[in-house]
Amino acid sequence: MAAIAVSASTGVMNSLLSKLSILLSDQYKQLKGVRKDIEFLSCELVDMNAALEKLADMEKMDVQTRVWRDKVREMAYDIEDCIDVFMHHLGQGHDKDGLFRKTARKIRKLRVRYQIANKIQELKSRVVEQSQSRDRYKIDEAPATSTVPPVDPRVQAMFEDAKRLVGIDGPRDEITQWLMEEGDTSEQLKVVSIVGFGGLGKTTLANQVYNKIKSEFQCTAFVSVSRSPDMPKILKDMLSEVGYHSMDMADDVSKLITALTEHLADKRYLVVIDDIWSSPAWNIIRCAFMQNNKSSRVITTTRIQEVATACCSGCQGYVYEIQPLNSLDSRSLFFKRLFDTEDGCPKQYREISKDMIKKCRGVPLAITSIASLLESQGMHVEKWEKIRDSLGYELETSSKMEWMRHVLSLSYNDLPHHLKTCLLYLGAYPEDYEIWKNDLVRLWIAEGFVPEKHGLDLEEVAEGYFNELINRCMIQPVVDHIGEILGEVRSCRVHDLMLDLILLKCTEENFITTNGCLHNMKGTSQVRRISHQFHTRNMALAVERMNLSQLRSYMLYPAAKYVPVISKFELLRVLRLESDSYGRKDSECLDLSNSTSHLFLLRYLEVSGFRLKLPKKFGKLQHLMTLRLAINLLDFSNPTLDVTSLSSLRHLTLPYNPICLELRNGVSKLSNLQTLEWFDISMNSVETIKELGELTNLRELDLKASGGTKEEDSETKTLKYDTLAASLRRLGNSNLRQLHAGFSAPEQFWNNCFTCPHHLQWIGFTIIKTSQIPTWMAQANRLAYLDRLQVAQLPSEDVQVLVAEMVPEKSIIIRSNAFPVLKQFIFSYRLSCLMFEPGAMPRLKKLDITYDSRGPGSEHEVSPVAGVEHLASLEEVSVVVKAKHGEGSKLGSLCRESIQRHPRYQSMNVDVEYEDGDDDGLSFSEDDD
Repeated sequence: MAAIAVSASTGVMNSLLSKLSILLSDQYKQLKGVRKDIEFLSCELVDMNAALEKLADMEKMDVQTRVWRDKVREMAYDIEDCIDVFMHHLGQGHDKDGLFRKTARKIRKLRVRYQIANKIQELKSRVVEQSQSRDRYKIDEAPATSTVPPVDPRVQAMFEDAKRLVGIDGPRDEITQWLMEEGDTSEQLKVVSIVGFGGLGKTTLANQVYNKIKSEFQCTAFVSVSRSPDMPKILKDMLSEVGYHSMDMADDVSKLITALTEHLADKRYLVVIDDIWSSPAWNIIRCAFMQNNKSSRVITTTRIQEVATACCSGCQGYVYEIQPLNSLDSRSLFFKRLFDTEDGCPKQYREISKDMIKKCRGVPLAITSIASLLESQGMHVEKWEKIRDSLGYELETSSKMEWMRHVLSLSYNDLPHHLKTCLLYLGAYPEDYEIWKNDLVRLWIAEGFVPEKHGLDLEEVAEGYFNELINRCMIQPVVDHIGEILGEVRSCRVHDLMLDLILLKCTEENFITTNGCLHNMKGTSQVRRISHQFHTRNMALAVERMNLSQLRSYMLYPAAKYVPVISKFELLRVLRLESDSYGRKDSECLDLSNSTSHLFLLRYLEVSGFRLKLPKKFGKLQHLMTLRLAINLLDFSNPTLDVTSLSSLRHLTLPYNPICLELRNGVSKLSNLQTLEWFDISMNSVETIKELGELTNLRELDLKASGGTKEEDSETKTLKYDTLAASLRRLGNSNLRQLHAGFSAPEQFWNNCFTCPHHLQWIGFTIIKTSQIPTWMAQANRLAYLDRLQVAQLPSEDVQVLVAEMVPEKSIIIRSNAFPVLKQFIFSYRLSCLMFEPGAMPRLKKLDITYDSRGPGSEHEVSPVAGVEHLASLEEVSVVVKAKHGEGSKLGSLCRESIQRHPRYQSMNVDVEYEDGDDDGLSFSEDDD
């Protein structure tokens, strides 16, 4: 993989070296006088970068080495800033300029070259100074210092009294039942892998299962692997515990595995492999486990989803995702450790205890660590409050939090450099904030954290980073309805204690400064990124004291109640302003009409929640990749927006108002555009709508029709719909994956808007009514989400589009292999029965049907739904039956009987409701959980 341009540990060194190479190319051959100095800088910085990358792998380093690293990293930021400014000024101007402008430009470039020469000498002096410091303090010879605590608390988990544990019984019994259940395959080797966030109690749970069932086995073993596994020692420990007693055990891994397989060949064994960090480590260990049909069992624990899946492949496997304790168990564990019982907590400590328990979010290790920390302070309310308000500091310094700190650091230190950088960026978000994946990956890209990778665009590489952080349990996925259907995580949160660790690392690396760290925000500080998350006294004064010219990112959240003077920012790459003031009469207007044109390096601009005045043209932001203006109250003195010069733009979200903006003709110039949200058909011209079809890289399109500011005649509306249909056909044949259509249109439009939309995965309609199913849907073979399409009739030829058969006037039969990627099916009907053949909808997870039996000729002797047992991936069923008076209960029972035939019925969420009576006035519900 190519080196990332920007990272937390090495700063912008890679980006800087790339720009120095450009300055040495023929493109800048006019810089003859400073070429040798630039070559010197480049050579010295290459060596320094190698040293920085070496130091980045050290988990701890001595103070002198850290100081040198920090100075070099900050120096690289300053050098890049200078080069960016020079390259910008040298690159200004156009061939079409007149004689006066060309002359003025030549004079300006001479002045810039003179400034470059002076600045290069200054920078050269700084580089020489740091190079000499490196030699003087022997930085390359600096040893790493140990970070491992003297005692591993996992030893305590091995001997923990089950009576002291909380919330363990259910998970222990579930795993035990799966491991020990009788059946046709019970003699085969079974592997269960317990996976989850550090500190959730994976080792404790594995040990409780181990102790409960080990008497059923001939030989047993419990061994730990760790991040840096000593494989010969692990295999020797396993041999010793399973009863292999030989004095001749060399460090030959192959011979040790052979000894294990021979010893276990005819035995029923139970082995726990604790704390696995990589698939290669497991692939070596698994060689020892023979499939001997003796009902042997293996339990593994890991923090990484990918490793858990690898452990369970090639055998009967079960990945068990350990969950945090619920609020009741969290309180019980906390108060047991402090007061023996929950009732023993004095009244004055209850509110503080509630806050601390919430902070732990169900992580047992965090609960016990914080309880131990509070216990060490004695019964003093003031001390408890101080700990509550400065838990991040306690995590860094307190001996009682040492193992919690070590557990979190282990996960962080195991990350590759690019993921460490991406994780630390989450420190820019407030506590408990729901972080949307699309926004986050676009910010990563704007910051330079994501390199180009052959065959993938930047967004795909960044999504891979996001998914890997989920896979490693570093961030917590937020489950949402659409995400489940599409089979992806669309947003996440960060555990409070992980966020505390992130903020500690951000401070160490001078990566992000929050206004919770105002003591660091001095006038002399080289702050690179600011996140204003809440309101504090004198915050405005603190910001005014700072030198904001070198700031790269500024993020503002509603609770901050402060808007900076944007004109003070010069080298900003990211500007994200979020407020909730636009609905208030006293709110100030945020004027972007003149305040952003000087931000020539800006790559990400998001403004929401303001009364907003926009420029007529975003003309000089050549590097802008994301422009989000969604939820704002606009000053409509200029309802037209010109973005045609934003050649780098990839994601555009227009303001969402009852009436939206008109885009100036020329949007076809935005050849890199992937996302266009809140495009208003009513406000835009036929020419602009036609140009949409030329945006062949477009992946997501969100359309609406506000009605505009003036009434359109029917001929114009028809022309617009015909033009839009033609544009959608071109987009559907290109890369379009998601379409949301928030407007009503003639039926002919919906029938003609696509031909072969092979990439289309998601279609959302506000409510679309047609007489028949559009025929192009038969070609949408990747479609996973289709919402709010109402069809007046369903003749047999349209049923064929749904890959189904229709028994005349009676039933619809969904055929085998129909809708191979569909995750949710919502269907309303008045026919006698909806039937599923074996193999139909193989990935369907949620079935939501409404059956109306009140029409004439309805038959009620069979269930309105049949073949549910053939839906292999089904997890949730919702049925609503609208029946004539007195018939609802019978039909509801028939539906339930049909659903109960599913082999996994007991573990499914089932909801059957019936409305009994012609007026829908009486409703009954039966729920299974």
